[in-house]
Amino acid sequence: MKRVTRGLTTTAMLVVAAAAGVASPGAASATVSRETVTFSVFETGLSDDCRSGITGTLTGTGVLSTQSVETSTGFHLEGTVGGPGRIDWSDGTFTLIDSVDHFAFNAVGKGTTAFSETHVDSGDFYSADGVFLFRNTFHEVEHFTVTDGVVRVDFSKGHLHFFFGNC
Repeated sequence: MKRVTRGLTTTAMLVVAAAAGVASPGAASATVSRETVTFSVFETGLSDDCRSGITGTLTGTGVLSTQSVETSTGFHLEGTVGGPGRIDWSDGTFTLIDSVDHFAFNAVGKGTTAFSETHVDSGDFYSADGVFLFRNTFHEVEHFTVTDGVVRVDFSKGHLHFFFGNC
């Protein structure tokens, strides 16, 4: 599941990098920008960590919403990316998924940047004839701060829960 939604997170990272690259901290007043982008997700050849030899095809919809604020003292970007999807597995089973990432990026002071992200995946697994089998969720939190090229804080924590079953 984590592998599936990392594509959405990668999209968010690209937006962060692009926005940070165009920011000019010398602005006299606050400039606020809001954007929302909806996109299709399609990925083939997914593997299932619990069932070797099974492959899947993901179809879904992603939504990326951001807000940036630029002032004379720095730049702040925050947003959410995620959405629902379905994975159809080669054995006929399927998984209904949802993913959401909340992220924030700050460029403040001389040479200081901070990034944080919370990530939640969930999936409801069904047999080929539509009988509910189990649900899993994955939670992850990441944060890091860089000052003058030196990482001062680097934190990552994740955990996986299974409900009504396991792999």
